[in-house]
Amino acid sequence: MGKIYENFSKIAIVLTLILYVWTSFSSLDEKYESKVLLSTFSVLGEQQNSSALTNMSQMNNDQIKKSSKAFFITYMDTFNSGALGKEMRQTDAKSKRTIALAYGETDLRYHLKFIKGAWVPATLDLSTNVLYNFSYIVNTPSKLIHNLKMNFNEMLQLTNFERVTFIIWDVFHAISGAWLASFMIFLGSIIGLLFHPIQSLLNFFPSLWLIITTIWEGISNFKNLG
Repeated sequence: MGKIYENFSKIAIVLTLILYVWTSFSSLDEKYESKVLLSTFSVLGEQQNSSALTNMSQMNNDQIKKSSKAFFITYMDTFNSGALGKEMRQTDAKSKRTIALAYGETDLRYHLKFIKGAWVPATLDLSTNVLYNFSYIVNTPSKLIHNLKMNFNEMLQLTNFERVTFIIWDVFHAISGAWLASFMIFLGSIIGLLFHPIQSLLNFFPSLWLIITTIWEGISNFKNLG
């Protein structure tokens, strides 16, 4: 098992480097991000136009808890500011669980930081770092399938070149993300404990339950492909 993981890590590291160099120099990066955001709604079986965004000027705990997981991801990607990053770091224990599940269950991109000023390990506590990374891994198959399907959505009006490129990026994101999550589930948790010792304790048992529910979500979200 150790040898298999070692070989997987080598492949994932190479693909991660290729992916981030490729996307950083590509003019398609912004269009791909829009496609991924639309896919987050597809994972949940929701219909949402990428331009239909919230009019809220700031984020608070109640808004985090009440908004759709996919809509929350779209909101954070759209209003990417340091002020929001500070608010995100200061959210309560329950909101951290909500954030972890929103990103883990719907977003194919693995996040080392949510937005500017909000690095994942330092924003989440120990328990929700485990929850995010575990949720990312078990939900990767359904997220990958939904993203691959979205590449053929006529609404996006993709050229054949764009479609092939996005398919490759989807696969690379899934492989590199699963590897990063398997590594950060330990390192990120230690950092989360140092930054949020009390919330790490408060979120311990709720996160254990949510680990079970996110496995179910990873399976049940396949039904939304129809």
